[in-house]
Amino acid sequence: MRTLLIAVGNPLRRDDGVAHMVLKGLGSIPNVDSRDLLQLTPEIAEDIAGYGTVIFIDSDTTAMNLLIESLNGLPSSPVFSHLLSPATVVQLSRVLYGFAGRALLCRIPVCDLSQGEGLSRRTNALVTRALGRLENLLGDWDTKGRN
Repeated sequence: MRTLLIAVGNPLRRDDGVAHMVLKGLGSIPNVDSRDLLQLTPEIAEDIAGYGTVIFIDSDTTAMNLLIESLNGLPSSPVFSHLLSPATVVQLSRVLYGFAGRALLCRIPVCDLSQGEGLSRRTNALVTRALGRLENLLGDWDTKGRN
């Protein structure tokens, strides 16, 4: 099955655009599609239903370290809020469209959400680490034939 990478964030709010930088750095990978989004909306639930794996990449002001975690069992936000969490989108996709795949969240710690372009020094250094972790993860699945 194919994998979908979803970068979430606003590149005009400095570190909030880190997910887009990571997605751009990954480039083209066989059997992997990607989406660049400013925020998650209910419509993306239908898009992910046809994939075996979905990985959300997002900035996180509360994270202390770069994390890639399963979305299984994470709390979801109210469906009719302005901002949907990745867990809520996955839950919607499972209930409405039968998504049965694996869902992960790559959380990248950030500190500067001011207006402007470009990443802070700390967040920029984490782009390389995130690229390495995601490339290893995707490579492991590919070589094991599970993706």
